[in-house]
Amino acid sequence: MSGDGATEQAAEYVPEKVKKAEKKLEENPYDLDAWSILIREAQNQPIDKARKTYERLVAQFPSSGRFWKLYIEAEVTILFYFFLYTYHYSDRKQVRNIA
Repeated sequence: MSGDGATEQAAEYVPEKVKKAEKKLEENPYDLDAWSILIREAQNQPIDKARKTYERLVAQFPSSGRFWKLYIEAEVTILFYFFLYTYHYSDRKQVRNIA
């Protein structure tokens, strides 16, 4: 049971710089330096974890094409890899069935 707690703590680890950025955003939701830290962190996370940050970002700056582009690129990248993986393995299955 103690191993499960360690796994949960590791999964929920938040770097100190991200905590500081979140605190800055509570004081000033338009602080671009704080948003930059959160964006960099989101870019290093799986999309299911990063999505919340991207959604907050575009909600705060709805007319910023740059921020929408970052969000869309993150979503499209994961879709690209999903389709690439699916295509690759479906191709192999067809080749085995023919042989």
